[in-house]
Order: sequence, then C-alpha cells, then structure tokens
Amino acid sequence: MLETFGKLNIAAPMVRYSKLPFRHLVSLYDVHITHTPMMMAAEFSRSAIARHSDFTTSSEERGHFSLMEKGAGGRVRHVRGSLVAQFAANDPKAFADACELIQPHVDGVDLNCGCPQPWAYSEHVGSWLLRQPDRVRDLVRAAKDRLGWGFSVSIKVRVDSDLKRTQQLVETAVHAGASYITVHGRTRQQASTLPVNLPAISFARECVKGSLPVVANGDAWSTAENETIRRETGCESVMSARGLLANPVESL
Repeated sequence: MLETFGKLNIAAPMVRYSKLPFRHLVSLYDVHITHTPMMMAAEFSRSAIARHSDFTTSSEERGHFSLMEKGAGGRVRHVRGSLVAQFAANDPKAFADACELIQPHVDGVDLNCGCPQPWAYSEHVGSWLLRQPDRVRDLVRAAKDRLGWGFSVSIKVRVDSDLKRTQQLVETAVHAGASYITVHGRTRQQASTLPVNLPAISFARECVKGSLPVVANGDAWSTAENETIRRETGCESVMSARGLLANPVESL
C-alpha cells in the first residue's frame, strides 16, 4: 500500500490498545493501515493459547478508501485498508514461524526494533535491536524467505543518539529486503514528554535514498501537526499512537 499510495494515515501498534475493536473504530476515520499490538514471536509460534489470546481479527475490521496513486496523473483507486501484525523477536526461525502462522490473516508483518521497556531490552528484543543491524538483517531475510518476497515485511525503529548507528541500521534493513521502515523520532532513553526529533527522522529517510517508503512516527496529535511532520521530514505517511487514542476523529 505504501509503495502505491501517498499520504497514508497509520495507526501504531500499541500494547493493550490496538486490538480488534480499536482497529475497527479507527478504520472508520481515514486510518488506512492498522497494527496489532506487539506480540512475542517465540510464544506465538509455539503456543496455541498465546495465539488465541494475542490475536483476533474480523473480515469487517479493515476500512475501504478511495486513494490516489503516486505520481503525476495518478488515478483514484478504491482499495481495502491493510492490517499489519507486529512481533518482537530476536531469533530468525521463531520470527519466521510466527509470521507464517499469521500470514493468511494479515497484509504484512512488522519487526519491533524500538520498544524501550527495560524488560524488552533485557530479553534482547525491541530497542535492543537498534544496535544489532546484522540480527535485524537475519530476521528480515528469514521472514522474507519464508513468506515470499512479495509479502510485506517492515521494521519499526527509534532514532539513535548516534545517527551513524541509525544510518547503519536503516541501510542494512534496505539491503535485507525490508518493505518499508517506520521511524520514531525519539531515542530509547527519551521520555514521550520530550519533543520528537523531526530532523532525525528526515535523516533516516534520506539514508534509504528513495529505495523504500519511510513512515514518520511521534507527536502526531492533529491534522495540522501531521502536515508539519510530513513537511519537515519529507515522509509522505504518518503513524499516530496517542493522538488516535485521544481522538480518532481529529488526530488525522
């Protein structure tokens, strides 16, 4: 979807919140892509109980939209929204197994490389991967090899205090075959009360050299703020989390 259409609105993966009822709700208000909450790939792949607890879906949860294709003279197409399953993982096989199990029910999978919680870092998932580009490469390739290279496999990252690290990570993800990258404009250590770093998101976008879409994430509270994010980062599409929770009508 991101490769074909510009200016998409995306609901972030949110633990406890972005489950089926919420995803269905926001799809009624011009949210084109929704995400599941982050799920642990190892548990999802080995436990039916975990799968039934973590994931439910419905044929009615995706919205229907009229979107204009990118490029000059782009035509308007009527399309169904997309659902993306997000996993936390550090083992390529477990990630590929979980992705294969959920593939029939979603339109893409996403690797969480940004969860800042201490427990996630200690288990070598989430933001632990920010400085492990080779592991991210192996995870993305394992999923692509298992699901087929036409199926969307994306990653969601945070910026690093050392932007050379960010550059290394996103360039590695590009070469690994990631379908798109979402960049949250805060570091692992920064609180959500601090302003998002839009120049750092713009830097990450420039690093991919137009080879894949980059989604901006952070402080997307309103339509006006989303347009500022688009303008200052160069990212066409914006992902919202707390803004959608506060008011799904006015945040996009």
